[in-house]
Amino acid sequence: MSTGLTFGTISGLFGLNHGIIDQTQYSHLVATVIGSAVVPTAIANAYFLPKHLLPASARAAKKKTAPASGPLEETA
Repeated sequence: MSTGLTFGTISGLFGLNHGIIDQTQYSHLVATVIGSAVVPTAIANAYFLPKHLLPASARAAKKKTAPASGPLEETA
């Protein structure tokens, strides 16, 4: 993730400094690069909670309040 952020930002800055892109295009490019790191991270945090790291009492409470079906629902 950090490699993509670094490369995307530096290549955008190179294009801006050499007149290949203008300020508006640079702003959109940097926003897209940052979004490409933030959005997948937010999705992963929302749907891939490491349930094995939760205390047993929290897991039991979560099972009681969890909906009948959902993404990656455990069946056991």
